[in-house]
Amino acid sequence: MSTPGQNNKLLYVARQLVADCKVGLLTTCNNIGHAHASYMNVLVDSTMSEVVAISAPGTEKTENLIQNPHAEWMFASSSLESLVYLSGTTEIMTGERARRYWDAMPNKSKAPYRNYSDSDDPEDFAIIRTKVAKATYCRPPGYQKTLICEL
Repeated sequence: MSTPGQNNKLLYVARQLVADCKVGLLTTCNNIGHAHASYMNVLVDSTMSEVVAISAPGTEKTENLIQNPHAEWMFASSSLESLVYLSGTTEIMTGERARRYWDAMPNKSKAPYRNYSDSDDPEDFAIIRTKVAKATYCRPPGYQKTLICEL
């Protein structure tokens, strides 16, 4: 069992690990239990309260999220020894909210979803936003999991 002070330290370490990651692994599941995982370029705010990514519309991950909005993101240290899982409810953004996230996303010109469209209109893509409800930090020894935050 961890103490509140330990959780604050782990939360800081987890936030740093996520900030250092260029990509996150998004895991989704459709309404009949078939899972799908995909590495994605992400935006994560400094509090880890939301994760945003962009995808082509009609992909397996976006179809899964339409059927079942629950998702989990995994971020790994460069050594793959420490992991952070962020999970919560996801929505496909539209309109002005989608534009704000579109404008904030770095490296759009090199992203895999560009293989589907050269458009600069966010409405031509799936802007995926996960509202984080739970953060879990996993680390050695023995792949110890610690729930650091549950909203």
